[in-house]
Amino acid sequence: MELQSRYADIMAQGLGLAVITYDTVDTLKGFSDTRGIEFPVLSDEGSATIKAYDLLNREQAPGVRFYGIPYPGTFILDTEGRVTERFFEQAYQERFTVSSIMVALGEAADGTDRNATRLTTDHLEALAYPTDRTVAPGNRFSLVVDVAPKAGMHVYAPGAHSYRVTAFGLRRLHSFAPTR
Repeated sequence: MELQSRYADIMAQGLGLAVITYDTVDTLKGFSDTRGIEFPVLSDEGSATIKAYDLLNREQAPGVRFYGIPYPGTFILDTEGRVTERFFEQAYQERFTVSSIMVALGEAADGTDRNATRLTTDHLEALAYPTDRTVAPGNRFSLVVDVAPKAGMHVYAPGAHSYRVTAFGLRRLHSFAPTR
């Protein structure tokens, strides 16, 4: 459902969207109709395309219900049909979120709708936010940190010098166990 909820954002970036799955045409039609899916959902019954692109999830043995399922992933193609980016996972339960992919592709966000934390010092302004307000177990999201030096400040490459080195670190404040 995340894809449908972000479909307008995807289109606004000049991107298209199509999904391919090993499910039957009838299954996909029922799914699309009941959930109001507006983008193309394509059936690869028998997983011929999935196998041709070497995306077949080998953890699922022939004869089991999930045989034919691909590794979860996203291809980004240019207008000529060439793959320009790939976002894939090994486990079928894991997925990159649309927001994390959009940020990786360079979508600038000001964080106002993402619970952003702003920090201003004499030397810099920083903005930090998660790509998604809500995630579920298996979602891969990103933490965005945008740091901008103020006017008159200079940033230098690392190495031996007499300048003060700036560092960024992450500290885990909370640990959450997924619930099912």
